[in-house]
Amino acid sequence: MFIVVKRRRLVLVLLILIAAELALTAVVCVKQFANSNNSLIDFTVVIDAGHGGIDGGVVSSDGVKESSLNLAYSKTLGEIFANSGFNVVQTRKTEDGLYGLPTNGFKLRDMKARKAIIDKVQPNLVISVHMNKFSQSYRAGPQVFYQKGKDDGQKLAECLQKVFNDSTGNNHQAIAGDYYVCRETDCPAVIVECGFLSNDAEAELLQTAAHREKICSYIFSGVMFYLYEAE
Repeated sequence: MFIVVKRRRLVLVLLILIAAELALTAVVCVKQFANSNNSLIDFTVVIDAGHGGIDGGVVSSDGVKESSLNLAYSKTLGEIFANSGFNVVQTRKTEDGLYGLPTNGFKLRDMKARKAIIDKVQPNLVISVHMNKFSQSYRAGPQVFYQKGKDDGQKLAECLQKVFNDSTGNNHQAIAGDYYVCRETDCPAVIVECGFLSNDAEAELLQTAAHREKICSYIFSGVMFYLYEAE
């Protein structure tokens, strides 16, 4: 039994390393594949850049809006998945929100527009990209959230969080809650908070291309881990 478990762990580590290498190669080689329908496999990932338009989300102490970082990270993540053969659909492709006119009820309209995109493409996975904030500024590192009561979302979240923790040395837990995109989605869906804008050092790091590529490669590796575990 020990030999079998040890071998399984070795295979898992190798798969994660291969996935990370593929992800980093994708960032270097591909810049225009997001939203391509020319996928090599019948597997669709929706990448949802949170916030947008007048809804900037949280803001760092130096004025960087979450919505702009979410968009940049979503584009890089989309390139990674597309270059690896997945079909990728982005809900938000520009700095604008999806709510139309910025009148009362814009937030709900924005969320419903995202749901409509997801319902139309019927993806296998949904990853909603965000940045975090916490009252204690020392808090740092990626954290994953999922819809309470949805086992498939929990499994995906836990796989992603494990890869994040193994890569960063953190001990964060995947957290359950009530989140519109995750609740209203039939397939496994998670919210990935890529880091804390309330931590000045991490906020500065989150703005660099190298860190963005690294975090996105971890997300890709976490999905590969999830697919491996689901077999």
